Amino acid sequence: MGRRSALEGIRLPRGKEPHRGLWLDKFLRSTAREDAEAKRSLVREVVGIEEPREYAAFFERYRKALVALGAELRQAKTLSRLVVGLGGESVLETSLTLHRAYGVPYIPGSALKGLASRYAHLYLEGEAWRRNLAQFQRGEAQTALFGTTEEQGLVVFFDALPLPGKWRLHPDILNPHHPLYYRGEEEPPADWDSPTPVPFLSATGTFLLALAPAPGVDREAARPWLTALWRILAWALKEEGVGAKTSSGYGRMALAEPGVPEAGRGSPALSPALEGLLTRVRSLRYPEVPRFLASQAEVILALSAEEAQALRQALEGKGFLCNPQDLKRWLKEHPGLERVWAKLGLT
Repeated sequence: MGRRSALEGIRLPRGKEPHRGLWLDKFLRSTAREDAEAKRSLVREVVGIEEPREYAAFFERYRKALVALGAELRQAKTLSRLVVGLGGESVLETSLTLHRAYGVPYIPGSALKGLASRYAHLYLEGEAWRRNLAQFQRGEAQTALFGTTEEQGLVVFFDALPLPGKWRLHPDILNPHHPLYYRGEEEPPADWDSPTPVPFLSATGTFLLALAPAPGVDREAARPWLTALWRILAWALKEEGVGAKTSSGYGRMALAEPGVPEAGRGSPALSPALEGLLTRVRSLRYPEVPRFLASQAEVILALSAEEAQALRQALEGKGFLCNPQDLKRWLKEHPGLERVWAKLGLT
């Protein structure tokens, strides 16, 4: 029995969540080059698969693990469609990086690291940011942040996963008009050439980015490097884009500060007091939270209602307010936190 006959009666199950990556790899009904409809149909089916119900719980475990490791977290929202891993092995001739267990699109930490290193080399001033990959040479700043083949850098880049329910896949298409010319068959491009549509998958949504000091690196020593790296990433994601087809506008993202209201929605500017608190929260570790809040109680109580909400969002974004039992225990250990809890709306 041929592949086409074996798959003819198989349809995407409704009300269930088959693995997106498995369906993409195994359920192409025809591999014939001229059968473009089979590939388009497969792309549409993969786009229609819902997010696994288990993914939200996994994402929360992943976020808490990052917080426990002392990672700084930021959210980045796509400004255009995103396609990472387009050149990977796939039955479609094109690919998309999907999580091996849950089938959701994600951005590998290596892609973010490469993007930041390239942007620093191209646009930042000073020989410290230059690199020569052909000769395995890097400037001092490049070496410190991104490491070398012999030594790790000061910062760890984690994979960026999409927030549950805040992402989607899209059917997309490449449409080369001169396939013989592009394949190097010495055929000049001409007006009578026939285009060859190639379907592929792209993604949009909000992703969780995380950076942390490398093991053995003092947190205070790494802090200025982390600050610089977040700025580099913000510029690079917005101006250069991550992944494939960035020259066509793909891969652009806006990196948000934790707890900072989105611009353009009438939100007030940050006060120096709130900005100082948010800066401290970014480098805070879970065991330090109650003492930090108790020591900053007077500053927190002086915040406006909008600023208090922004601070709470920043704390929740790092997973500091998710455990009710810890919140009760902190109140017993630090009685002054009762007013802080009321200010943050936790009572």
